[in-house]
Amino acid sequence: MIELALAFNDKDGSYAEHAAVVLTTVFRNTGSPINVHILHDETLTEENKNRLAQLTSGFNHTINFYPVALPAEMAEALAGVGSIDKWTSGSMYRLLLPSVIPANKVIYLDCDILVNMDLTELWETELNGCYLGAIRDQGIMGVADIVRVHGLNPDTYFNSGVIVFELNNIRQQMNWFEEMVNFLRSFPSTTMPDQDVLNHVFGGNCLLLDERFNSFYINGADQDLNQKIVHFAGDIKCWDPLSPGFALYQENLNFTPWRAPRVNTLKNRNGKRKMSRKGRHLLLKRRTRRLSSGNPSLMRSSRRPKMKKRTKRLRTPSTTSTLGTRRKLQKNSASPARKKRLSVQTELRFKRQPSAAPTIFMK
Repeated sequence: MIELALAFNDKDGSYAEHAAVVLTTVFRNTGSPINVHILHDETLTEENKNRLAQLTSGFNHTINFYPVALPAEMAEALAGVGSIDKWTSGSMYRLLLPSVIPANKVIYLDCDILVNMDLTELWETELNGCYLGAIRDQGIMGVADIVRVHGLNPDTYFNSGVIVFELNNIRQQMNWFEEMVNFLRSFPSTTMPDQDVLNHVFGGNCLLLDERFNSFYINGADQDLNQKIVHFAGDIKCWDPLSPGFALYQENLNFTPWRAPRVNTLKNRNGKRKMSRKGRHLLLKRRTRRLSSGNPSLMRSSRRPKMKKRTKRLRTPSTTSTLGTRRKLQKNSASPARKKRLSVQTELRFKRQPSAAPTIFMK
């Protein structure tokens, strides 16, 4: 069974949703059973905890919640670190994994990650006695000088977004927590507190893993997201509409309790769904086809009733007068023989309709 941990602060409720998407990408791509560990504080609501539990059980996995708070010594040391306001205290909860998670080994993932591969491969990586396995930070060249100031080695500096912790090996180092607190006190200018602390304490005994286990998305680059763990570590996150990972994020969001409800805009005054004219036509054809397949006689009865034939309109004196005028014009433009025939036809016509007033022949 894979032990998987996430840790976050959820003040506005958005990070519970992001965590749900991360878990969904793992569940959909991983064939092994997974035991999830969520480190959180009081900002995670009961409603969102129930949603995460519903999501996990829906994929036949298990989940555990650990309400945590930073120890007093660490909280005091962090008070002097200016950059903690940017990263929040929730980013420091991963440092407490050895003392909180009752497991020998655990994979930690950030919430701005999309797992597009089977996590079993990362889980089965042998760490050979190292404290942890991680991936070299792909943006280190831009901050190499800053890292050196804090006594860290840029050549082995790893990113803290995807880490495989050998918890038993860390627990055997009795002073691991004191070393973390001492680093924060010694270097309050640290710009990435959790990452710098992990590199300071465990960087000397760390196994650097393949880059595809923590592949940074580079803004503006055309990247293949397949068979990778993609980390949106920059300003553009996978939940941003402009991100190339947005479509994949939305696809996985639809498997979670946070999926957007379907809105039906076609409603009649009674609140029921209204069908378009084309829809009604297709429905009528479908019903007719179904009826005719069972009983041909029903098909004839299901057809629309035929329109009544128009009754022939009786000519009134006004229409007769108009007709006579048209005949007179034809008579004037016709040959002498045709004029005579037309005259006779008109006289016979009005003899059959004595009620009409033959005004055109009145002299």
